[in-house]
Amino acid sequence: MEEMEQKLKDLNIKYKKRTVEDVENWTKIDKLCFNDPSGFMIEICNCENLKLVPAGSLGKIKLPDDRHNPPVELENSDDTK
Repeated sequence: MEEMEQKLKDLNIKYKKRTVEDVENWTKIDKLCFNDPSGFMIEICNCENLKLVPAGSLGKIKLPDDRHNPPVELENSDDTK
């Protein structure tokens, strides 16, 4: 995120930076928002900091093995639904 923020500064692009915290799970994500040349809003975040909590069995989740994946929370999953 720091590198992206520095790149936006270097290119003199106006942006907003926000941090969203989840106090209960001790996680936070940082977001950078800016507009592209066409006027569309671009949001970049480090969402990989959020825990992935499966709604069902782990067998239903297919995570790619060739890139970074978020932490997976298995203790609270409920397979009875």
